[in-house]
Order: sequence, then C-alpha cells, then structure tokens
Amino acid sequence: MDANRLRDRLERDQVAYGIVMGWDDPDLVEAAGACGFDFVFVDAEHGALGIRECVGLVRAAACEGMATWIRVPYADTRGVYRYLDTGATGLIFPHIRTSADARNAIAACLFPPEGARGALSSSRAARYGTAGTPLDYYRTANTRVWALPMIEDTEAVENLTDILAVPGVRAVFIGPGDLALSQLGKDDASLPSVDHLVRRAIAESAGAGKVVATVAGTPAAATALVAQGVRAIAVGATGLFTGAGRAFLQAAPRAGARVE
Repeated sequence: MDANRLRDRLERDQVAYGIVMGWDDPDLVEAAGACGFDFVFVDAEHGALGIRECVGLVRAAACEGMATWIRVPYADTRGVYRYLDTGATGLIFPHIRTSADARNAIAACLFPPEGARGALSSSRAARYGTAGTPLDYYRTANTRVWALPMIEDTEAVENLTDILAVPGVRAVFIGPGDLALSQLGKDDASLPSVDHLVRRAIAESAGAGKVVATVAGTPAAATALVAQGVRAIAVGATGLFTGAGRAFLQAAPRAGARVE
C-alpha cells in the first residue's frame, strides 16, 4: 500500500499501462516492471490462480513499484477481501450491472463503518501488524483501496449513471469482450461491434470524473482509447508472448543453409 507507479502516473495526469497476468509467474511480473509497466491486472476470475499464487504476483509487482489490481471470481463478494489481504492495491469486480451490485463491491473492500470487510490487522497488506494500530490501518486502507466495477454488459451501460454515483467508485474497468458477448445473437456469425457502447461508457465515466480503465492489444488501439479519455490500459501477457512468438517465427528462416 506504499507509493506505486500507477498512482504516480494518475496524479501527474499521465496514462498508466499494465499487464494482464493469468499465469503463476512472479518472474514475468518483475520483468514487466523492469520494462516500465505501471500495474498488474491479476486474473483470478479465469484460469487457475488462487489466493496463494496471487500473493506471489502481488509481491513481485511490489518489488518493481507496480500496483496490483486483482479481478476476483464472478458473482460472490463474500470473502473477496482475502484478495486485499495479499497487499493488492484494489479489486476488479466482473459483471457489475446495477448500482446495488456496485454498492456490494465497494462494501466488500472497505472496513466498517464504510463497508463490511472483515477485520484483520496482521495481514501482508498491514505489513504483518506493523502498520500502526489496527484502527490506523483500517482507516488508511479505506482511503487507498480501489474497487473497480467492470462494465461489460449492456445492462451495465444502461445503468452506468447510477453505478458511477455510488460512493467509493473512483474508477471503472470497461470489458469489451464480454460486452460483445452480451450483444451476440443466436444467428450471428461473428462477434458484434460494441465500439459505440465502449465510447459511450468511456465518455460518461470520464465526464463524471472517474478513472477509466480498459484493455488494448496494440499501440494504435491504445492511442485511440487515450484520445477518448482512458487513463489506464492493460495488455495481455498471453497476447504479447504469442504475438512476439509468431512474429519471430514468421520472420526467421526455416530452410537450413547448405554449407559446402
């Protein structure tokens, strides 16, 4: 919960870049930090990452001064504060569709009286009990922890004004992939374009003074998003690896040279 690159970027009105990690590989997280990434999006919703693996990724990010947002499993906010006990900077909540969903997400991240997070003042997030008195830690945590609703359903876009008005919502994460699925018809041959919905969500969220985060697969896509008002952009580690791997193999020779 100390200073991190993500917070510094946002305070200087710059754009922060992160890497999406679904692999249990702390070395790769450190390498991303050495490259200059500002935060890590740890994906505990999909794949095989559990609490124990998340701790290692959060610790690796901290070694490089990066923030960590953990996307928690879908549909149940009970007990998700365990992910905050790892020392993560914040949690990303999938499929927030209504203001009631957003209020539940915020409550799960904040200690009473603002929320319902369970008390623990000896966690890694509390520096194992050395971060002052328990009350000092609880109050400080409530000011620093982020809870990001994911806007990735048509219903969420329709209810966005109410979601943004929920106290404690400082940022939203727009998920274009699931947003496209939410628009998919049974006879569609490909995923529908949701660019108009993404633009609408970005404009309304940025206009409300919220930090807007989303994903981008290319620098060109990131440039377009920044022009619309996005302040935090994540790129998948899987896509970076497979993209670089394919590019290398396409450019490298396959035919062996005949040496006379």
